[in-house]
Amino acid sequence: MNDSPVVLFEERPAAGGRRLGVVTLNRPRQLNAITLEMCERMLATLRTWASDEGIALVMLQGAGDRGFSAGGDVAEVVRQVRAGGERRFVYGDAFFAVEYQLDLLLHTYPKPLLSWSHGVCMGGGVGLVAGASHRVISEGSRVAMPEIHIGLFPDVGGGYFLNRVPGGIGRVMALTGLTLNEADTLFAGLADYFIAQEFRDAVVDEILAHAWSGSPRADAAALSHLLMAHHRRCKPGLPLNHLAQYFDALRFIAMQPSLTGVRDSLAAAAADDPWFAAPARSLAEGSAIAAWVTDEYLRRTRHASLAEVLALDLVLARQFQRRHDFAEGVRALLIDKDRKPRWAHPDLAAVPLDEVEAHFR
Repeated sequence: MNDSPVVLFEERPAAGGRRLGVVTLNRPRQLNAITLEMCERMLATLRTWASDEGIALVMLQGAGDRGFSAGGDVAEVVRQVRAGGERRFVYGDAFFAVEYQLDLLLHTYPKPLLSWSHGVCMGGGVGLVAGASHRVISEGSRVAMPEIHIGLFPDVGGGYFLNRVPGGIGRVMALTGLTLNEADTLFAGLADYFIAQEFRDAVVDEILAHAWSGSPRADAAALSHLLMAHHRRCKPGLPLNHLAQYFDALRFIAMQPSLTGVRDSLAAAAADDPWFAAPARSLAEGSAIAAWVTDEYLRRTRHASLAEVLALDLVLARQFQRRHDFAEGVRALLIDKDRKPRWAHPDLAAVPLDEVEAHFR
């Protein structure tokens, strides 16, 4: 039995008397999947640090070698639902509500906030790093919003940051769970600096050696200067930028006026280039209702504020929790792991539009 705290908090003294607050997601065996308890603890501590004048900046990282975070622990949400009873939705409703409060706090944090993402960073993990003021990504990264595979939508503010990906490519990411490498993630605007994992300790040492002023603006500029120096050193090690390479094709797919047009354009692209085969298959085999709701969600949130997006996320998350495809998708992928979900609708054409609309009520 592992009695280690699911999230660790540390205050490390820096030169000049101020401190660095370090948050470490600490479920490495579960790829740091985020639980309700983790969200509650992070929310409380980060609020305290925001008001503590001795804390100059905060760093967010994940324990273990495999990744920052595979996302929210939706398997536990579905286990609670499948257990039945009057309280079957209590955990899930609370989890989504607190998770989105945490995401909003990170996006609006009053002090420099450094996220250090490595390896797998998906779903709820992307929600955590997306809001940081300074976002580092390391080698071997796999970044995605893969909710299409579990009958969910790209929550945690996805309507806010996916709508800002160049060329409308966030739509393709949302509908296919397209996996990005570190160069892609920089291009998509979901990370700011590429720094190899071997330099993480050196970066922290430099942070601790700096005399932070306590002025958020000045300290943010100093942190940017520090991180950019390492980024310049590591930049030659970036992998091929697939989003840039396929930008015109991805933009053409993303600009299709209908969801079926996106599907057909992806299939046509896959026939010409095998790189498109995986995303085309993901949309074709994913939850049809999730695809329709996701596309409508992105349309409705295109010009929405972050707070408006997260408020809608909570409405949708509660609806999905009470419907078939989310529980079935999580069962097939994460609980029973047979990878054979029995979706409520066989394809996009079979989904009634009034059912899509009902998710937004």
